[in-house]
Amino acid sequence: MGRNTQRLVVLVLALSVAGFAVAGYLTYVHYNEDALVCTTGGCETVQQSEYSTIAGFPIAILGMLMFASVGALSLLRLRNLRWLSFDTATIFSWLLVFTAILYYCYLTYVELFVLEAICQWCVVSSVITLAILVIESLHVWRILDLSGEDDGSMSASMQDVAHRTK
Repeated sequence: MGRNTQRLVVLVLALSVAGFAVAGYLTYVHYNEDALVCTTGGCETVQQSEYSTIAGFPIAILGMLMFASVGALSLLRLRNLRWLSFDTATIFSWLLVFTAILYYCYLTYVELFVLEAICQWCVVSSVITLAILVIESLHVWRILDLSGEDDGSMSASMQDVAHRTK
């Protein structure tokens, strides 16, 4: 793994920790019924709405699970393990984050057009997730060699697919 790639993985890890902290705070507030620290005034509306839980559990727990999983995959990529390739861990991470972004799009729609309230913590979590998606997309771009240029870094499996299609 190159130095720049390693730095980006460390950045994903740091963003995952930050996202986990935000989701953890929202989960804590849900279970302790504390008032959210909020400058926009919409946090309480969002946090107390029917959309803030799934089967009685706060959706912030889903955020904690997603950020913990992405962080764990980042740690595994930094360890360079034989049983889990960098590329496989990256694609799993990208899929998790992409799915989360789709869910955030739905939740943002609910905030804007159903509840008519914005939760700053939800926005922060969305921005962190979007930043991770951009970084992971750069890695996936490299893995799949979507640039169209063959600089010799295309993975063996992609070279095999390219060879079979000729």
